[in-house]
Amino acid sequence: MTRCDVCSNLQPETLSLLPPGQRAVCFVTVGDLKASIAASSCAECTLILDALSCYKTEWDAKDDGQSVEMQIALGKPLRLFWRRESIYVELFSRESNLSRENPEVTTSIGPALEVAESSFSDSCFHLASSWLDTCTKSHPACQLGAEPPLPTRVIDVGIEGKQDPFLLESQALRGQYVALSYCWGDPKVHPVLKTTPETYQKHKQCIEFTSLPKTLRDAITITRRLGLQYLWIDALCIIQGDADDWARESSRMCEVYSNAYLTIAGSNAAGNAEGILNKQAYGTPPKEISYKAGMTIYVRKHLARMHDNYAEMSRGAAKPEPINCRAWTLQEGFLSNRVLRYTSNELVWECNEWRQCECGVSSAPIGPDDEASSRSIRKPDIVETLSLDDIYQKWVDVISFASERQLGYDEDRLPSLSGLAKQFVAAFEQVGNPNEQYLAGLWRSNLAKSLLWSIEDDENRVGRYDVIEVRRPKAWRAPSWSWVSVEGPIRIPQVSGFRSAIEVLEASTEPSTLDPYGQVASGKIVARGRVVHGLSITLEETTKGDQDHAYVHGERYAIHHGDRVKHIICDESGKKLSSAGETFSALLVGTIGGRLASREDVFLVIRSVAKVEGEIASFERVGMSLSVATQLPLGMGLLAGKEFSEKLFSTESNSSMFSEVVEEEIILV
Repeated sequence: MTRCDVCSNLQPETLSLLPPGQRAVCFVTVGDLKASIAASSCAECTLILDALSCYKTEWDAKDDGQSVEMQIALGKPLRLFWRRESIYVELFSRESNLSRENPEVTTSIGPALEVAESSFSDSCFHLASSWLDTCTKSHPACQLGAEPPLPTRVIDVGIEGKQDPFLLESQALRGQYVALSYCWGDPKVHPVLKTTPETYQKHKQCIEFTSLPKTLRDAITITRRLGLQYLWIDALCIIQGDADDWARESSRMCEVYSNAYLTIAGSNAAGNAEGILNKQAYGTPPKEISYKAGMTIYVRKHLARMHDNYAEMSRGAAKPEPINCRAWTLQEGFLSNRVLRYTSNELVWECNEWRQCECGVSSAPIGPDDEASSRSIRKPDIVETLSLDDIYQKWVDVISFASERQLGYDEDRLPSLSGLAKQFVAAFEQVGNPNEQYLAGLWRSNLAKSLLWSIEDDENRVGRYDVIEVRRPKAWRAPSWSWVSVEGPIRIPQVSGFRSAIEVLEASTEPSTLDPYGQVASGKIVARGRVVHGLSITLEETTKGDQDHAYVHGERYAIHHGDRVKHIICDESGKKLSSAGETFSALLVGTIGGRLASREDVFLVIRSVAKVEGEIASFERVGMSLSVATQLPLGMGLLAGKEFSEKLFSTESNSSMFSEVVEEEIILV
């Protein structure tokens, strides 16, 4: 057979010599393809041009000189990249449509894993069952050992078409159950069917399947199709409106999700009326091209090119699915041994050992540092390799991810992390810190550095989340020194060479419920350190192109001490601190940097809230100041203007305003 000079008839001899997993790369021009077709009617050149034509409807003479990249691998789909036109496609065959007369075509254009058009399809249920079966049989890190006790209440899903589900009081029964992670949604748009004191007895008898919102119906359908009997859904298994039951059951979230045989994540639904079993974006039917001998070749957009990073999405660091905007679902995903995610694009599996997606692009083991998240904090064999600092950094990651997620009720911020906090306590015990104290979202042994949290400005959230106005909740929910006291994205900076300058004499919080890691009624820190009083604050406006991190929502505040000026980050965006005559104080938390002469002060800006003669003065936090030399995570660049840099790094500016004050005791509330 004479080979085509343009496409080499897709190079079957070359492919057989390639190492496994490698692709041959070659380039052809559109003009060469056209010439080959005109001269010899090359079927393969025609195939390539037809595939490009599926996504380009208008052609002109200038296209002829443009280059198209072909990536070819043995028995794999053929990839075509026409970068100038932003066309990235892949051609594949199907086992049911192979031509025995043209075996070399299947060598160069092999089959592809295809995504079902709808997650309700039998193929999706079969795939989910196979993933679950593989995990239970061959993943040691995912095994639960003895069957765990069921949660206090579960839904017995019944038998499809024969028996409606009902609420079961488990009474210490043991067994396998599924947990649901989902978004309730706006109740005006997504009415929630709940178990309340009024419906409790009725639900123990029967929960009419047709009365359930679509998300809950779909979760029951999935549970049934996987051959499992019990399902835990918060809206139905916690008595809503019973404060004691809610506090007791919400404090058991760690056990509920950690002991679940499987967690179903309705990632694609913004509310419970939207459902889980829906059409999938990657399941769009491919375009068909007729090939010789009656064979059909299929063309679709190159999935790997547009594929989501599920590791990033699961922790909330990419533009998220609806579920990744909800605060509660963060710990639900981290605490689960196995998660079956129904995303907008396709079905995704994630367990303690493996991540797999329906299209096959994302298939990889999960390692100790995978996704820089807290999932590994649940694996004792990994925890024993971590240092205390490693574990603290993982909690810093949790703060970052959690603070960007939204709550239906402001008071739920700490309860939504209660299960994760419990898991971290176990990790601290394993690495030799059994007495670690949890303080409203912070840890006692790392308290000084953790006090350096700040709100994140909008520029660093572009493309991930909508603009969020950082604010104090309407009702008090945490002491001002905790990041939980504000609602909005929070960052704790990665500081270099931090040295604490405060002595924490006492630190405590008072729980307001039965959950020691949940809501708090009060909290305080008694500290000894250097405090400068009588400081004034002024508001500065941004200038075009200025990217100093102290700007938040177009504002930057400066604190003045004589001739010294330090820029601060206010704890609330848009908060006007510069009211006439008001003065503030600054508490030196520590210093950062390398050489002693170049070290910078980091301090909290505080405001007096109570001062009784003969007693220690109490203050609340209103902001913080951070050195320009500090490196912030996630791309928070520090490009201060020349005038500001000279001012900040001048000899006069670098002399500490704390050098002439004596230490005193204060209370932070």
